[in-house]
Amino acid sequence: MSENNEPVKADQIEQLDESTESVQFSVVIDDTDTADDTVAADEHPADSDTDADTDADADAQIDTKAAASSDDAARASHARSARTVAHADTATRASSHIDKELRHRRHVTLKAYPSFAFNNVILSNRKTGRDVLDNISMDCYNGRTYAIMVDPDDAEQRVGFMAVASGMVFPTSGRVMLKSTDLASFDPAEARAHRLGVVPQRYAIRDDLDAIDNLVYTMDASGRNFLQPKPDIARDLLDQTGFGDGSELAAENYEALVHTPAGKLREIDRRRLAIARAICCEAGILLLDEPTGGLDADDAATILDLLNSLAHPNRQTADTGRCVIIVTDNDEVADACDEAFTLYE
Repeated sequence: MSENNEPVKADQIEQLDESTESVQFSVVIDDTDTADDTVAADEHPADSDTDADTDADADAQIDTKAAASSDDAARASHARSARTVAHADTATRASSHIDKELRHRRHVTLKAYPSFAFNNVILSNRKTGRDVLDNISMDCYNGRTYAIMVDPDDAEQRVGFMAVASGMVFPTSGRVMLKSTDLASFDPAEARAHRLGVVPQRYAIRDDLDAIDNLVYTMDASGRNFLQPKPDIARDLLDQTGFGDGSELAAENYEALVHTPAGKLREIDRRRLAIARAICCEAGILLLDEPTGGLDADDAATILDLLNSLAHPNRQTADTGRCVIIVTDNDEVADACDEAFTLYE
């Protein structure tokens, strides 16, 4: 074999193509034997050892071919290693190129889709011709709380916003977006059971069911599969929302409290239960209509603290947070939120 047939190394590969999709290179293996290795027959007298010499030459050729095969396998192994190094080197170079571009172009920003957005939404009352929602645009992101300030003297505006935002009514024009998808394209059951948790002022819970049964009933109705038993999930959610905190009955007999019909619960625990019910199917967006209405100042503050804790990510519990949207006409509620949008002048 030629002495130049050394194993291929990564640094011997030709300049790599800038594309990261494929890396191509060739390996040339020279298996040509050196010339003039044959000994002329007339240089050796014919005798009884001729057959033995022939056998010895055959064995030598076999050994040479075996060695060549072993060298070929070694080269193939080195070639594979070189190819792996080449792919890794190309990926690293591409990553470095992107980092360099981002550093040099300081105006470049990477922006995610809003969790929830109104894009030029108009809702018209066909009977009166009035635009209840007049060309509204807003972006709401995961991990924050938003107050939607409605006119306290305009009940139609509040009802119209809740209906459009929850997907119960389609806007006259414009689109309501859940990330990159139009809310109108979702099956209503899927949107409200999984993606969007809604807490209306009335009928947020069933008064004839206890706390656990309210949540299990909602999970059953969603048609989704759950990794844990639903009653266990329900108890975790009640704990997460602080259900029963400050209740004398909870201190004496928590089991009696969770099995009390919702119609007989304290008002703050009814609000906590309604919130738990809205997120029991892992909704990433929480839409609430005046969740603190009718509560005293302390209970209202407790509910707002709960909503902020549900919105903001928590590293200790690995909770990634939610987008919480509160429809209100209360300035104090708006002040407790991260941002506020006003629908009227």
